[in-house]
Parts: sequence; C-alpha cells; structure tokens
Amino acid sequence: MTTEHIRGEKNGPIYSITLNRPEKRNAITSEMMQGICHLAEAQLADPEIRVIILKAAGPIFSAGIDFLALGAEVGPLMGEGDGGGARLRALIHAYQQYMNRLETLELPIICAMQGKVLGMGTEIALACDLRLMSRECRWGLPELRLGLIADLGGTSRLARIVGQTRAMEILMTGNEFGADQALAWGLVNTVPAAEDLIPAAEKMASDIVKCAPLAVGAAKKILKRGDGVDLMTQLDMEVNLQSILLRTDDCQEGLTALMEKRLPDWKRR
Repeated sequence: MTTEHIRGEKNGPIYSITLNRPEKRNAITSEMMQGICHLAEAQLADPEIRVIILKAAGPIFSAGIDFLALGAEVGPLMGEGDGGGARLRALIHAYQQYMNRLETLELPIICAMQGKVLGMGTEIALACDLRLMSRECRWGLPELRLGLIADLGGTSRLARIVGQTRAMEILMTGNEFGADQALAWGLVNTVPAAEDLIPAAEKMASDIVKCAPLAVGAAKKILKRGDGVDLMTQLDMEVNLQSILLRTDDCQEGLTALMEKRLPDWKRR
C-alpha cells in the first residue's frame, strides 16, 4: 500500500523513500507507515537495489504522529467495552510492527533528517540503521509532556543506542536537543550542513553499494538480533551466517575480483 504522502524513487542501486506531506510538517499517519513499509519491503524483489534512503520533503523531517488521525483510531477503542485496554494494546502493537519491519529488513536503511524530528519521527529514525541529521536540526521525544510514553521503540531502542542514563534525560525532560548533541550521544553518524544532508546520505549509500549485499544484510542481522544476547550466542550467529556466505556466488565474485584487481559485480545470490 502506498499513499500520496509517501513517494518512492529508484536511482540505480539506491532507492529513496520520501515523506511527502510538508504542509502538515510531515505528520505521520498509519497509512503513511504502511506506505513506507510497503515500498521498503518491495525493494527486496529488485536485485539491483542495495540500500534505501528515508528522507522528507520540506523544511521539517517530521513533527511526529498525526494526532487527528490517531484520535480517529483511538476514540472508538475507549470507554465501555474496551476489553480492559486489549484493543488499545493491539493498536499500539500494530504500530510497533511497522518499526520492526523496517528494523528487520535485510536492506540497510539510511535516515536523513532536517529541520525538526519529534516523537514518532524520532522513533522511525531509531528503527533505521544509519542516521544523518542536518546541523540546525532539533529533535526530541516529548510524549511524557502529554502524559504518554514513546511506545514505538522510543524508550527501548533509544536506550540501546544512547545508553540508559542519556535515555532517562531525553525522555523524562521531554526537551528538544540539537544535532551536535545527537552526534555526541551516538544517536546519529554524522551532522552535515543542511545543503549537504542528502549528498552525504547518498555518499554513504554509495559506499555501502560497494560491499556485497548479502554480507551487508548478514552484518545487519547480527548487530540487530544479537543486541542483548550473550557473546557465545552472537558468535554462533556469526558462524552460521558466515557458513552461508562462503557458499554464495557473491563471495566467489568478491575473491575473483580481488585477484583480478577489478570492482566486483554483485548479484545478491
């Protein structure tokens, strides 16, 4: 499913997904999340695509969830007959699955953010693999100021990335922070000037394209699935995935290209 507020574009081995609702500060609806996931997952069927860039039209990456759309979803689930909150929990779980689908996609996703990134916009970025933020960008998770929590990975993924102490400060103050702070805390990989944001994301994507796509997917899986498990279990993941990679055509191509002193021609098989 795609919507008018999500735009996809292929440029060689790089596929861009753009939040395209600038008149509403790219406020996110469930239809937009479905569109993002649909476009991202559809690229698995294209053997040419190696990496996805998630970006946004307009001056702001995202102001967060569209509260009017959310109210229309939540309203009928409140009050009598709400099943003790079971239907609300099911709705939140469905939103969480959007983030999980992005996080588990074997293609790497680069998130390029500008202007302002709040609430659900930040949570989408946390589900991506690499993050760039323009120098003037402001970001935060203000949900606690509304009597809520960041329930789409804004507590769990944030703590895994920046550490529990920093996550406590970010969540419990509800403050906005600058891009330099995001860089210092390890939330983003780099902080280019606004005019260099997309070129920097494209350069990073181009560097990823040079690597074997199956190996990139395997590395992502080990890093994502191995977070929090014991060392021996994560080492077993390395062994199992490496035993698969060693038998791929791409591995043979990589070794042959090295000996022949040429660039490899990856086939993703």
